[in-house]
Amino acid sequence: MTDTTEQSIQDQAEALLARIESADPDHEPFSISYFVQRLLAHYGRIAVTWEIADVQAIRPDLNREQAWEVLQEVGDNHDAEWGISWTTLQTVADDLFPRDDTTNEAEEP
Repeated sequence: MTDTTEQSIQDQAEALLARIESADPDHEPFSISYFVQRLLAHYGRIAVTWEIADVQAIRPDLNREQAWEVLQEVGDNHDAEWGISWTTLQTVADDLFPRDDTTNEAEEP
């Protein structure tokens, strides 16, 4: 026999996710972090979250897509012994999107 309660919860979760994904990503409809933390706590888990705004705080020259790419790279390749820090974000951002440090030197007369 199939557990319809479990299917129903999964269906509701998928429906909520679909609604959130269709919303404007720049306007959070409610505190996503708050609910994620509550959900994880229910199962005895924790997670530290980083967001696009964190990347853009250290690299304001990056657009939303570039900042997301940094977060994905950090998530895919972080060292669990060291965790993720501001330095991690900075290093990965600089590796993926090197700053243009060229300066126009004044021509000598």
